[in-house]
Amino acid sequence: MAVRPDTPEYALDLSEAERMRYREMAKRARVQEGERWQRYGVVPGARIADVGCGPGAVLVALAEVVGPNGSVTGVEPNATARAAALEEIRSSGLDNATVVAGDGTATTLDPGTYDVVMIRHVLFHVGDAVQAVLAHAVTLLRPGGHVYTVDVDLTGRRLSVSDADFDEQAQRYVEFQRDRGNNVDIGPKLGPLLAEAGLELRDHEGTIQKVPGEFLRLGGPMVAARHEMLAAGAITEDDARRYDAATQRVAATPNAALFVSQYIAVGRKG
Repeated sequence: MAVRPDTPEYALDLSEAERMRYREMAKRARVQEGERWQRYGVVPGARIADVGCGPGAVLVALAEVVGPNGSVTGVEPNATARAAALEEIRSSGLDNATVVAGDGTATTLDPGTYDVVMIRHVLFHVGDAVQAVLAHAVTLLRPGGHVYTVDVDLTGRRLSVSDADFDEQAQRYVEFQRDRGNNVDIGPKLGPLLAEAGLELRDHEGTIQKVPGEFLRLGGPMVAARHEMLAAGAITEDDARRYDAATQRVAATPNAALFVSQYIAVGRKG
């Protein structure tokens, strides 16, 4: 089943391949961040808010961790992404997770009742509303709870092989996101932003995430945003064909990989 976002704010095409990519990212996050999740409150019995949950892959992973005595509520403004997340929950067989309509500044969730507010790859997309999103997240936390943020710095993207069309595609994608008002280099800023929101900064770390060639076959953000870039006139149909060919070419190249800078920052409410 391929689902297409129905609001312009969600510039990703949720094909089945893209949803598979989200699931693989959730698996990777659970492995790489499992100890950090536990350290900052993602434990059995916890109550979690997943703000900007998208198609729900991480939401399901969180629900598996908190177990039947815990709960995870996803918040997502896009109706199609919410439908995908509900489908993900149903497929998992879990009954401790749900998704509600809302956005980062107006989640409709009960204030002061959550152990963790998870905000993954969301602040990138909210432009000047970053501090408003974080301020609202703080209101959702109980005392001692944590805001857990993850985001990227697209200006730090590197490819292990030479491909001019792929590099052009990546640059055009960054320019497209910047022109939309998105925060393409927000990752390194997460720590100070949490501190500005009145939280005690407990963690802030940057890593390089390796995206192997076989993972690129699933598409990724540059491919998922293709229809929006075409609609906006940011690329032409000829560009799209060249970029599709470049993506498949790189994916088929032995030992090819894309390296992306990712950052995690966690703040605690006193």
